[in-house]
Amino acid sequence: MLLSSPGSRQPHGAEKKIKQLYQVTENNCGSGTELIPFFCLEVRIDFNDVRTGFRKTVSLSKALEIYSDRAELLWTDDMIRAVDLAQTSFSAPDGVQIEVLPDFVDANFVTRMENQFVQYLLRSCEARVYRNYDLNLYSCSGESRSDFLKRCVELFEGPKRQELDGLQEVFTRKLEQIRQKYIGLPDTGGLEQARADSSNKDAVMRCSDRISELFYSAAPVTDPAVPPSRYLSGIQELDEQLLSLQKEARQAISVLCSRYDQKAQGIDEYIIHPNLKDIHFVRSCILWIPRGAA
Repeated sequence: MLLSSPGSRQPHGAEKKIKQLYQVTENNCGSGTELIPFFCLEVRIDFNDVRTGFRKTVSLSKALEIYSDRAELLWTDDMIRAVDLAQTSFSAPDGVQIEVLPDFVDANFVTRMENQFVQYLLRSCEARVYRNYDLNLYSCSGESRSDFLKRCVELFEGPKRQELDGLQEVFTRKLEQIRQKYIGLPDTGGLEQARADSSNKDAVMRCSDRISELFYSAAPVTDPAVPPSRYLSGIQELDEQLLSLQKEARQAISVLCSRYDQKAQGIDEYIIHPNLKDIHFVRSCILWIPRGAA
């Protein structure tokens, strides 16, 4: 293996045309440190997906060790490393030993490597967003799954409330049918009849208030039992019908709310890959990295 020092090294023509950077830190660069060449690319990816409305800019700096003249080799994740170009210099540190750059590294080789890197990005680079199928809605850039779920729940509140209002009208009509059956019976003039009429009205009013409360809160609530009347056998039947109606209302509300909860929870991931026009080169270069760090 050929090594040279920064002072005595005479780069060939290709090296003069290709930009070179040196990774230098106090921890990995000392006297006698050997630097080996990596092909390095810094790119900006502007995700701009029309279908989802997703927009995000990502900056990447990746490096691949130069160990073959076959620039068309397929790039894979295990071959590539992320690098911090802020920790680099345009000049080599004093005292380091630099491996001689292979002769096949020329402008044509760099162009072919750039093309392979673009193909790698098109395959492997991705942005993940969340999608709710029922709403045909996608998450925004940086929006977490929990925040997206919260937004879906809020958007479902309108149609859910409309269905609850329509369902409440159904139960209001059912309660009115019960009221007509048990209130306004022929007046016999007896004291017990008067008490029964009053009790019936109170029971129907309590049931009406309770059903309104159930639909307002839109959540199952345990109802206190309506105390049975002691005056007429028909009133016990009314109490049972009112309790049954409240139970039916709770069940209907629970089913409706569960259906909308499932719709809001119906979230899956949608993966966005960049297009060729989304990838912008910032710079490509040879990055010299200490062998120990490599």
